[in-house]
Amino acid sequence: MENKKLYCDLHTHSSKSDGALSRSEVIELAIKCDVGVLAITDHNIPFEDLDELQAKYPDIILVNGSELSTNYKVPGTDEQKEIHIVALNFDNTEHFVSILKNNCLDTKVYVNSIIKKLRENGLEANFTYDDLRSEMHQDLIGRMAIARKLTALGIVSDVYEAFEEYIGDFGKKKAYVKPDISKYISMDTAVTEILKAGGIPVLCHPYSYNLSEEQVIRLIQDFKSCGGLAMETLYATYNAEQREKLIAYSQKYGLSQSAASDFHGRGKKGSLDNKFPIDIYYNLERIKK
Repeated sequence: MENKKLYCDLHTHSSKSDGALSRSEVIELAIKCDVGVLAITDHNIPFEDLDELQAKYPDIILVNGSELSTNYKVPGTDEQKEIHIVALNFDNTEHFVSILKNNCLDTKVYVNSIIKKLRENGLEANFTYDDLRSEMHQDLIGRMAIARKLTALGIVSDVYEAFEEYIGDFGKKKAYVKPDISKYISMDTAVTEILKAGGIPVLCHPYSYNLSEEQVIRLIQDFKSCGGLAMETLYATYNAEQREKLIAYSQKYGLSQSAASDFHGRGKKGSLDNKFPIDIYYNLERIKK
């Protein structure tokens, strides 16, 4: 397909996981923002309706994508980190689809634990996992659903404040609950399986795991050594210094660049109008040839 649009976005979410908009709404918004190549990378699930939506929206290239949660042991420590790997342009083989589905964990106990901790902080968080499940138009009920509920209740001004002040593994962490990530697939296994499925493994937002600079570099090295092919150097919320460092690391360690809004819905910082150059996608495509 000839594509004359200028931009790409290779990491977004819809209500099939924890996004606020349907896949059709995400696509339509991307088209309005002159995005010519879009990957909807819902958490641990394949883009099973890709062909149907591609036929409906011929003016944009839709890339098969999924964001995998993986387990990574931080070198020199006993700490396990949840590291996210985006799989791009993979084949929906029965084997790989089963890996994705088996990587979807039951979040009910985890979500209710966070809500309990919010109440212990004196917040009127008078809702439960089941309430969120019935209220939210999203299939994955996790921290993003809690953040949206806190915003709707006026407890925080937006979802970013919810993460920064309460539920993120960064910032003030007043109601942070460490998830049980032991059942997630390991990072190296995830990379291997993405490659087996003909896909491109991409390391997501390397500065978003509360790691030191040395640990970020080691993460990048470990990702590369297990077969990783690309990483997100252009990430919507990173500043110029962070982007420049990641571009330098990608060049040093032989990783292609990727670009990500990590879009979850409209609102502050929730934009598909990031103007990531479309050549980033075509450079990734050359890896497979």
